[in-house]
Amino acid sequence: MKKGIVTLLCAGMIVLSGCYGKNACFNKLHDWNGTLGNKWLNSIVHFFLNIFPVYMICLGLVDGLVLNTIEFWTGSNPLAGGDSYYEKDAQGNSIAAVKNEDGSMTVEMTTAAGEKATMTLQRDENVIRALDAEGNVIAQRELDK
Repeated sequence: MKKGIVTLLCAGMIVLSGCYGKNACFNKLHDWNGTLGNKWLNSIVHFFLNIFPVYMICLGLVDGLVLNTIEFWTGSNPLAGGDSYYEKDAQGNSIAAVKNEDGSMTVEMTTAAGEKATMTLQRDENVIRALDAEGNVIAQRELDK
């Protein structure tokens, strides 16, 4: 019985941690460390974050088992503000989208002639709104439950 449970746990760890993702928690912690001040302070904090396994917990447990798995199944990492998408069609029209920290998404559409339009998409529980650059609602759609 114990061997079966151990086998299932090991298999589960392999399956769940195999989701390659953005490692948003680790990257946010590492970026935060870089904003503390001079190189001496950054190095000292980096040393302590390695000695007390804060980096390993962020990378292995939080990112590896939780956030990257969520990203694998949903396509979006809850901590990864700044996720981006870009596509250009054969005629030269392009669309670029960036996920903001507040969960909204900024979308910029550019025609082949260089004309640009920008809007922000916000989602509440069952409503998606498109806002213009001034924050005015230009479209709204209620989602089916």
